[in-house]
Amino acid sequence: MKRSWPYILGLLMLMPAGVSAQQPDGDKAAKAALDGAGRASESGQPGEAGQTAINDQAIALGVDPLSLITVTPGGPPVRIPIAVPDSMKIGDNIDEAGLGRALAEVIRNDLTMSGLFEVLPVETYGLVNAAKEGVTQSTIQFDSWYNVGASVLVKAHYKVTHDKAEFEFAVFNIDSASPVPLSMGKRQVNPGNVRAVAHEFVNKLIGYFTGTDGVFGTRILFAAQGRNNFRTIRSFETDGFGGSTYDVPEAINVMPEWGPKGGVLYTQLSTKGDNIFLYAGKALTQLTDFEGWASGADYCPKAGKIAFTGAREQNGNIYVMDADGSNLVQLTDMPDSIQTSPSWSPDCKRLAFVSSYSGKPQIYIINADGTGMRRLTWVGNYNTTPDWSPKGDLIAFTARDERNVFDIFTINVNTGEVMRLTQDQGHNREPSWSPDGRYIVFESTRDGKQPRLYLMNQDGRWQTRISATPGLKTPVWHP
Repeated sequence: MKRSWPYILGLLMLMPAGVSAQQPDGDKAAKAALDGAGRASESGQPGEAGQTAINDQAIALGVDPLSLITVTPGGPPVRIPIAVPDSMKIGDNIDEAGLGRALAEVIRNDLTMSGLFEVLPVETYGLVNAAKEGVTQSTIQFDSWYNVGASVLVKAHYKVTHDKAEFEFAVFNIDSASPVPLSMGKRQVNPGNVRAVAHEFVNKLIGYFTGTDGVFGTRILFAAQGRNNFRTIRSFETDGFGGSTYDVPEAINVMPEWGPKGGVLYTQLSTKGDNIFLYAGKALTQLTDFEGWASGADYCPKAGKIAFTGAREQNGNIYVMDADGSNLVQLTDMPDSIQTSPSWSPDCKRLAFVSSYSGKPQIYIINADGTGMRRLTWVGNYNTTPDWSPKGDLIAFTARDERNVFDIFTINVNTGEVMRLTQDQGHNREPSWSPDGRYIVFESTRDGKQPRLYLMNQDGRWQTRISATPGLKTPVWHP
């Protein structure tokens, strides 16, 4: 999945002008589909999947069809107003570690990032007489919280023993003046796990209201600037905290991906050749040994397979191998074009990838056995970095419009409908889906020349910066 097109773009420049892509080996249906894609590209007309009003309008105006796709806010978002006061301490022991306030702050931050809740400002809670309120239904001042504007109230209380605390949680529906049946139970909290407990609570609360638990506390993998122009592989939690650096040899280590055995796959760029490595259990294994180069691995746990881009000479093609690097199979064979950035479908039966077959990088789909190849994107002339959603209906990708600005889009795999998620906020690239399909993490230069990581809902709403540090690239959410 992550991500080799920017690296191999230079190889495209080595190809003679006017060279047309040769037929790929494979079944006749794939050849016919690719022939149609090539002819459509050469004639300037969209193929069958792209015969839409927006393409016709774009052709009439002589502009890139991508420029006509803009962010569409839609109707006003519906968020649940929720109040989260600081946790109530029971007893005389002092909370020297500040666990009660820390837990409430993490809960508020998670709920805000979720886009599902409107966390009401703490300053407005003064309408409630805190000295007279407890944590049970009979002691909650429902009328006062209604005046604050809350529909939901989170109440946590705890007892402190030394540097530990025992927390209990309660949630109330203000509109019906009743408790919310959220099963959380008691939790022993200390400075080392306070964030994990807060994430767990928020995930359960999201699950109650949506039917699917949240993903806060899951990890995001990325490449970061190291010393001496090296690149390091790091990860942190969904909200940007809990950072960790992987102990791999210093080098230009890029395009990380979550791998087998709880490990991390990455590409190491070298003058001797670029290859894919697996770091798992503090052991480092080189999985590829190409005379040309190999990069951009994507692992599918259900099949135990790794897809990647490999090049024996100049042009890259899509390969698949077992998790240990054995049983290497070449899926595409297109000598005069480049195929790269493979991304598995959730069921491991298909791959999305980028191909220059039509003359410009576009998103294609192919079955895991190499059959059924077809072009997916028909708008824009520079579409890269596909990432298949966990639900299997959408693929997020990066596209460059006529202003040479990169933005993030999604395309429906079945209908071909394209939606734009970012616009007029620097360059936005490298989307990666959350495991529940609700969110996308991506890199953006809106705060400077070097990218930082951002989070947004799947429709582009509630864009939140999760890294203050610049130079973070190619994020990948843990599946």
